[in-house]
Amino acid sequence: MSTQKERQLVVEKSEQILKHTIKQVDPEFYRAFSNMLHDYIVVTSPRKNIGFQKELPEMIKMMAEVVTHAQPVKVYTTGELARTFGVSVQAVNKWIDEGRFLGFKREGNNRHNRIPETIQFALRTGQVMSVREVVATYETQNQEHETVELDLQEQRDALVDEISRMMKKYGGTYEMTLGNNEEQSIQETRDAAIWLMLLDELREMNK
Repeated sequence: MSTQKERQLVVEKSEQILKHTIKQVDPEFYRAFSNMLHDYIVVTSPRKNIGFQKELPEMIKMMAEVVTHAQPVKVYTTGELARTFGVSVQAVNKWIDEGRFLGFKREGNNRHNRIPETIQFALRTGQVMSVREVVATYETQNQEHETVELDLQEQRDALVDEISRMMKKYGGTYEMTLGNNEEQSIQETRDAAIWLMLLDELREMNK
């Protein structure tokens, strides 16, 4: 990670370099890059109130602030994720090879690849969530239901029961209810994440 001194140096030099080179030589690229950087900061630090018209030097300052106050990023081994998701290590490695951990590449056959919690994970349903969110959802689900040894059919039946419970609670399928509701309450957002996990597990099991 960059040091405080390095970040300060970048902030001090950015206005001089960026405004008097990139902005003057190629204003279209400067504007496009500023917009992209704005979007990146909003995605990675959603609680920041960032005006869309901020210029690139201001974005650089914002990035330095975000990094300075960032919490250490937790990483998970494939074994840890496998235990959390209730699947095999081979299944997690398969998901990596399929590109479901967006931007993460597996290093050969190393069983101890470490996946940062900030990596985005693509569910079978098409929804994308950070590994942090996925792990939290599974941990919540596991805490609410006692873990017992079930055979494959019993696991499938348990998933169908949970999905049916969600459908009864909200009066329809995920796509008809929470999947079509952009203004969700905190409880609905949590239920939506759990529902997606259940659907994803069932699809994986039915392959």
